[in-house]
Amino acid sequence: MLPKVFAVKVLRGGELLRIRNFELKDLDRVMKISREGNLEGTSAIYLEIYRTCPEGFLVAEVDGVVVGFVVALLSTPEEGRIFAIAVDRDFRRRGIATELLNVAFDLIKSWGARSVRLEVRVNNHAARRLYRKLGFVDFGYIPAYYSDGEAAVLMRKPLFDMAE
Repeated sequence: MLPKVFAVKVLRGGELLRIRNFELKDLDRVMKISREGNLEGTSAIYLEIYRTCPEGFLVAEVDGVVVGFVVALLSTPEEGRIFAIAVDRDFRRRGIATELLNVAFDLIKSWGARSVRLEVRVNNHAARRLYRKLGFVDFGYIPAYYSDGEAAVLMRKPLFDMAE
């Protein structure tokens, strides 16, 4: 049944962006992008997520090359979680992370969740700005969350308007 294509868009530079389900052949690129993005996910963790929740593991391709990914899960029946998101440094600031997140939000909503949360490094100011722009607010802080001792900010976003 997989891979399913969720979105196709032409980027500002004219390249074709396609968001689809992760496939095993994507693992090497995902790991390279993950390391480059200072994420702590290992190939074993990503493979376990793929095994247990393949529909929440999405990749972004530009002209057939994987340039980013997002991993969306359910924390509780009411709340989704962005476990990981990263974009290849050569493809940043082109709207790819926003597109990945918007597809993930729609997916999480389809699972019945009413909000989504994530953890982000305190010093990742670019990511925190993006998340705020997309409607996330800070709701917590975890000291020494990452293996290098850096703290994490917890952020949450409602997925439905109050009227809904």
